[in-house]
Amino acid sequence: MKSEAINGELKKPSYSTWRALSLTGVYLLMGIHMLHWKLAGRTLAPLELNEVLYTLHLGIITAGFIFMGLTLLFTLVLGRFFCGWLCHILALQDFSEYLLKKVNIKPAPVRSRSLYAVPFIAMGYLFILPQIEILFLGKPAPEWRMQTDAEGWASFITNDFWRNLPGAGITLSTFFVCGFLIIYFLGSRSFCQYVCPYGAIFALSDRLAPGKIKLTGSCNQCGLCTEVCSSHILVHKEVLHFGKVVDHNCLKDLDCVQVCPNQALQYGFSTPSLGASLRNTVGAEKKFNFTLKEDLVLLLLFALFTGIYFGLYDTIPFLLAAALAVIASVLSLWVFRLYRQEHLKIIGISLKQGHKTTRAGTIFKGIYAIILLFTVHSAFIRYNQLSGEYYYRKVSGIHSDAAAELKAAKVAEQVGLASLYLDRVYTYGFYRSAALLRQTASLAIYRQDHEKAIVYLQDMIKRTPDDLEARLRLAKLYVVKGREKEALEQLHVLSGIPANKNQEKQLKSEALVVLGHLEEKGHFASLALSRYQEAIDANPQNGEAWLAAGVLAAKSGDFEKAEHYLVKAAGLQPPSAIIENSLAFLCIQKKDGRGAQIHLEKLLQLQPENEQAAYNLAMIRSSMGRKKEAMTLLENLAVRHPENQKAAIALYKIKNEMQTAQVNTNHGKNSQE
Repeated sequence: MKSEAINGELKKPSYSTWRALSLTGVYLLMGIHMLHWKLAGRTLAPLELNEVLYTLHLGIITAGFIFMGLTLLFTLVLGRFFCGWLCHILALQDFSEYLLKKVNIKPAPVRSRSLYAVPFIAMGYLFILPQIEILFLGKPAPEWRMQTDAEGWASFITNDFWRNLPGAGITLSTFFVCGFLIIYFLGSRSFCQYVCPYGAIFALSDRLAPGKIKLTGSCNQCGLCTEVCSSHILVHKEVLHFGKVVDHNCLKDLDCVQVCPNQALQYGFSTPSLGASLRNTVGAEKKFNFTLKEDLVLLLLFALFTGIYFGLYDTIPFLLAAALAVIASVLSLWVFRLYRQEHLKIIGISLKQGHKTTRAGTIFKGIYAIILLFTVHSAFIRYNQLSGEYYYRKVSGIHSDAAAELKAAKVAEQVGLASLYLDRVYTYGFYRSAALLRQTASLAIYRQDHEKAIVYLQDMIKRTPDDLEARLRLAKLYVVKGREKEALEQLHVLSGIPANKNQEKQLKSEALVVLGHLEEKGHFASLALSRYQEAIDANPQNGEAWLAAGVLAAKSGDFEKAEHYLVKAAGLQPPSAIIENSLAFLCIQKKDGRGAQIHLEKLLQLQPENEQAAYNLAMIRSSMGRKKEAMTLLENLAVRHPENQKAAIALYKIKNEMQTAQVNTNHGKNSQE
């Protein structure tokens, strides 16, 4: 990529312009991708690198995983072109730096031993630690597979494009923190160098890549290449000692190639840099901003702040938490220096001069005090959140084979502790996430505090109107409280929400059954039956829907349809008294005594004390000529329920019939003699 001479003047290729167009094109393609999803309803799954985690942790092969794999192969050959020319976060950082320069702010790079290690720590946490956990704890490794939306997470084509992307608030916060704030405090491309775990993977790959910026001419060590490098690489020193740029933070911007007055730099292939380091050759030029002790403190602060921010309010994702933690850690050290040093100047602003804090320093202290108070409060919330979630999980972890009283006591204890901690988050937190409201509602339902559960679920629906589970649970609580009109409102809204995943279809099917019950109660039998059929269509495995349809069809006199529904329900549900009773009723209506007998016998196995079933079975056996068995049933029924006059009369009649039959038999024998 050489410059060309035209009319005796050098016309240099504008790599920065082409890179700006490339990075802008990334956002244009993202916009087209989202537009296609909005118009078509389905589109290619997001080409997000974080979807790699779903492949590694769950085994689901995703488009993002394939994209990451191809990018990694590309980097192993050509170097970190993707980071410099196609990363949307880098585009934000470069644009932020451009805006800052427009207002005469040029943040100086903060160099720290600890911060250089952070991306590799993040990489280990996200990608390596889960694999170690699987290996040493004996957990089953995930089986790689491809899925569709119906299975919860589509591999390639999806109608849930936003499935792994944060809401608007977190998206804007991420763009602001990772694209502007970190640049302002730590210098250009500081997110890439001090936070990004994907950058760490690409950095290691770059060490193996033959694609390098290399020295191909005479270098006079003017330093212009180093001056224009946004990644803060000592380009002129590296090419002097190694004949190429070996720093893995080189993003192949090619600005150094463009600015070289001797055209001595080119991009091309060379031997991989591998472990080539600046430590012994130009390390003295690369001064660190913090002492070794301060760097160790910085690393501890980073770990502490990340633990506080990550997952706060079930909202802050890992990379945003890590970026905030890096910024907060550096600010903490600056505040420490503000109290210890005689002079302090950061970002071109003097905070302290001659033991006297400037006005800017006072403002800086105030801002840090607010950050510190927020962090302490966040630590309190995070502690209660994690504790509550721990006990919440333990509720479902109590063994079902435990003694009933012991199990109930354990569950009550765990529910009490989970409620204690999560209620603190609800009461004192600045934000109530949908996950928190779901948990607190579940705990309130277990405690039978239905009024509080209703409040939680109402709040949850305001935040997530399309949450099928929340609306269903709220509708059921309304039914329990006798607020059927409000229950119907929720169920009608729910029935109109699209359901694509299997779990969503199951919830919608369950809701349609509840809606059918309410409409059946309101004497709208035909409408109720259509609701049950809709529930079956949404989830053919919903045995309750088949049962409800069968019972209603039997009541309506459509015995053929009722039998179809009930037989299907019997195949989907555990043994059920209502199913056996309904099928026995149908057999009686069809005068199928043998079938009625089978179902009544099953019914009595499930409900030995069922008087009506015992009586009906006795009558069926009597009609089939099995008088003794019928009489035995009725005698047992008379002993258990002496007040049952119908059974007593039937027993009397059968005894008379048997006596009459015996007399006739004896008379016949005498006549023959």
